Amino acid sequence: MNAIIIMIALCGLSAEVFGAVYQADSERGQALATAQCESCHGNAVIAMAKQFPNLKGQKLAYLNKQLVDFKAGLRLDPLMRSQVSALSSEQLQDVALFYSQQVTPNLSAN
Repeated sequence: MNAIIIMIALCGLSAEVFGAVYQADSERGQALATAQCESCHGNAVIAMAKQFPNLKGQKLAYLNKQLVDFKAGLRLDPLMRSQVSALSSEQLQDVALFYSQQVTPNLSAN
């Protein structure tokens, strides 16, 4: 019992010492997506240009990992690297959250 109490106290202390975990914001993500992503990843372009994947409805963790990998140069695409290079990790999380909350469009109707 004492070990559990100590463990809980240490977890609380570590969160306090290392800072709170960033809470992504979908509205900030939408603003960034509109400014930087929509020209290639918008519905109309996706229907015409298959090389630009649909981001809407993708899993949050997947989107965030891909954005982080593009920024780090672990996933190679000069266009994407230039798009994410100036974004902070928080902004990448915001964009990933925004796209993960979107409904996948019905592209077969186009």
